[in-house]
Amino acid sequence: DHASGLRTIRPVSYQETDNRFRTVNDANGMGRALMEHCDPANPVYRQAAGSCIAFAEGTVTPEQARAEFIQALTSAGVLVREN
Repeated sequence: DHASGLRTIRPVSYQETDNRFRTVNDANGMGRALMEHCDPANPVYRQAAGSCIAFAEGTVTPEQARAEFIQALTSAGVLVREN
């Protein structure tokens, strides 16, 4: 069941705190990171959130969801490392 959030992307690590990076590789992890680190009023956040939902539903490619996720975190000033 693809709607369960089991679809995965290539892992992305982002800086969660000064000393810790977190790695995400699915829609649930991406959505949580977006909510914690981004401004919901930012159009880049809204695009990434929509893409994350569409990815979980199977209507957006993993690479598109991943790219928009990285763009949203970067625009929020979060350090991202592509693994």
